[in-house]
Order: sequence, then structure tokens, then C-alpha cells
Amino acid sequence: MSFNNTVVITAIWSDDQNTVEDKLPGPGNTVSGAMGILSGHISERVTKMYNLDPPMDRYDMRAKYFPAGAEPDDSLSVCRPNGLTAIFSPKDETSRRIRAQKAQENQTSVEPNPTLATDTDAASQSSTSAVSRGKSNAASTSNTASVANLPQVTMDSQLKEVLAAMQNEIAEMRGKNERILNENGTMHGVIEKISKENERILKENGSMHGEIERILKENGSMHGEIERILKENGSMHGEIERILQENENMHDEMEKIYNENERIDKELASVRKDLEAARVQHTSDVDALREVTALLVPLHLRVLLDLARKKVLEHLGYETWEGLRASRSVLQLADTIFNDLKQKGVSYPPSFQSVFFLCSYNNIRRAGNTAAHSAKEDDIRHAVLTQALDSQDRKCLESLFTYAYNGEQV
Repeated sequence: MSFNNTVVITAIWSDDQNTVEDKLPGPGNTVSGAMGILSGHISERVTKMYNLDPPMDRYDMRAKYFPAGAEPDDSLSVCRPNGLTAIFSPKDETSRRIRAQKAQENQTSVEPNPTLATDTDAASQSSTSAVSRGKSNAASTSNTASVANLPQVTMDSQLKEVLAAMQNEIAEMRGKNERILNENGTMHGVIEKISKENERILKENGSMHGEIERILKENGSMHGEIERILKENGSMHGEIERILQENENMHDEMEKIYNENERIDKELASVRKDLEAARVQHTSDVDALREVTALLVPLHLRVLLDLARKKVLEHLGYETWEGLRASRSVLQLADTIFNDLKQKGVSYPPSFQSVFFLCSYNNIRRAGNTAAHSAKEDDIRHAVLTQALDSQDRKCLESLFTYAYNGEQV
């Protein structure tokens, strides 16, 4: 086996105390095949390290591999020059077994086993293992950060869409409020005009009142003259009565204006009250919209997973998912479904990673368990588009959507 045709494959246990390294010919092996070899080696190593009885099965572990862009059915050659690195971590039941074994042996720590390599050159083996372990640590750190950040990226995307919808509604409500305020401003201008007119009339009346008092004083000093004038000008008495009647009518008109002003003030108070009620109702509507949006997205994604499972049952001739799974583990079930769909030549078959995602109890299915199991195609398409564009979940959901809807693209 020449060096140029081999690819270094490395398995790292989650505690970084167990590392297995091997070399395989690149053209003759696939990524999934190499993962199977590594999982077998690491399960044997961990079983010996913790004295597990019965031995740990390769399906009792979770696995991530790098480079992340490599597909399971790709040739191992795509992993050159850095090789394939897999990080294995125990599932919950396996972790419980390890803790129980540690407690039984009354040990506070477990001494790590030395690095193994199948290369016969001992010096080359040690150097390659150290370099591989450094790469694996970096890959593990990168993968952990990526997995930790994925829910946050998804939530940020959903919140941005909800906030954008809220901002549009707020902008529309703000436009209505500004229109009402402009109308109120116009009415306020009319009221100010009326008030100024009232003030002008009051000033004129005050001036007229002073003039009348002055005339009365003059009349008092000229009473005799007035009587003479009144007698001579009897018609002048009727004119004075007319003027007094006009003053009385003007007083009544002023009272009407005052009453009209009070009515306008009451209407303005009612408008302000209605605006406040509309604002409270709008806030309530926005909160309700948030709740509905938060429920619809996981519902639609869950419906997509159920549709994909239903179509798998139709293609493979099973009545129920439980009947298809039987006693298989998740990885075995994914291998069976992927291979059978490939052999049957179904249209738009999903990738192995998508099938594995469909078989596992993932976050999408968990979030959708609280919602109903029906949705329209467009609703499901919108739900898929809410996922982070570069996430693995998005890729798997798009593949399952195309499969469930007979080639329709997201």
C-alpha cells in the first residue's frame, strides 16, 4: 500500500484519552465505511478501558466527523490531505454505565491508554498520532462550538422575521396615529381661531361697556337735557332698546360658543381614550402573533418529518414505522432505509445523513410534538426557510421536502 493512496483516519473519544488511528486506501473506501471501522475500534478501546460488561456496542455512541462537507457515500479520497477525524461521545445510557463502573471500582479517575496506530514504524506512529490528536482536538472544539451555536442562530433567524413583521405593523399603526394627530391638529387650529374670535368679541364688549358707562355718566349729568331730547326724539328710545336687544343676543351667542368649546374638549378626551385603547389592543395583537408564529414553525417542520416517514413506509411496503424499525438501532434503521430506497430507484431519494436525521429523535421532532399534524405545502416550505441557511438541519429538511413532495424544491 503506497503512502500516496492511503488516507489517515483517526477516532477520538469525547474525554480525549482514547485515540485510534489507522490508514486506509482512499479510492477503495467510503467515508461511511471508514466511520464504521473507527466506531468498532473505539468501542473496543472504551470497553477495555472502563471494563464494561456487556461490551459497548458501536451504536451506543454519537459521532461527528471532519471534514464536515464530506458525504457518507463519498470516496475517502475527498478527506486528503488532513485525513478523516471522527469524534465519538457516549449516549445517555452508555454514560450511566461508565459512571456506575467507575463508582463500583471506587476510582476517581481512569488512566488513559496509550495511542495505538497500525503503522509498523514506531517513530512515525508516535509523531503521526500526536499530530492527529492535535487536529482532532481542534476539530472537536470547532464542532462543539458549531453545535452549540446552531440553536442560537436558528432562534435569531426566527426572531428577526417576527420582529420584521412587528415593525411593519407598528409602522402602519404609526401612520394611522399620525393621521389622527394631524386631524386633531387641524381641529385644534379651528378651536384656537374660535378662541381668538371670542377674545376679540370680549374685548369689544368690554370697550363697549366702558363706552356705555361713560355715556350713562354723561347722561346722568345731562338728565334734563336727555329728557328733553327723549321727548323730542321719542323714536330714539326704540333705537336704544334695539341696541340692548342686540347686546343680549350677543351674550346668548357667546354662551353657545362656550358650550361648543366644552363639547369639543369632551370629544378630544374621548379620541385620546380611543387611541389609548387601540394602542393596548395593538400590543395584545402583536403578543398573540408572536405566540402563533412560535407554534406554527415547529408544527410545519414536524409535519414535514411525518410526511417523509409516511412516504418511506409506502416505498418500503410497511404499515407502521414501529414495524419497519423492529429491533434495529437508529444507525441500522438508517442504513436499511437508505439502501432499500437506493435499490428501488425511487425519485429524489434523500441523502444518508437526511435519512439518519429522519430516524433519530431530533430537536425538530421534539419541538413539533406539541402541535397538530397537518399543514399546507406552502406553510411547510416557509417553515423550512426559517432554518439557518448553512445548517445541517436545513440541508436535511430541504432533502426531505423534495422527497416528500415528489421533487418540489424549497
